[in-house]
Amino acid sequence: MSNKINDFIDYCFDFYGAGGIYDYNMTREELLHGLNLRIMKRPDLPFDGDTIDREFVRDEVLEMRGEV
Repeated sequence: MSNKINDFIDYCFDFYGAGGIYDYNMTREELLHGLNLRIMKRPDLPFDGDTIDREFVRDEVLEMRGEV
């Protein structure tokens, strides 16, 4: 996995992992799967690894969990 992807997953985990800013207790595996879904569902948007991407990933994971 590339450093950019690893850094992005770490960034998301700091927000949504156990003890994160918004503690959804998300795992790195869930976040990686959410990232894959975001890329598949929104190929029209470039991946920048920013807040918008982070929030897309969060929403994908919450949807996977049936929480939205």
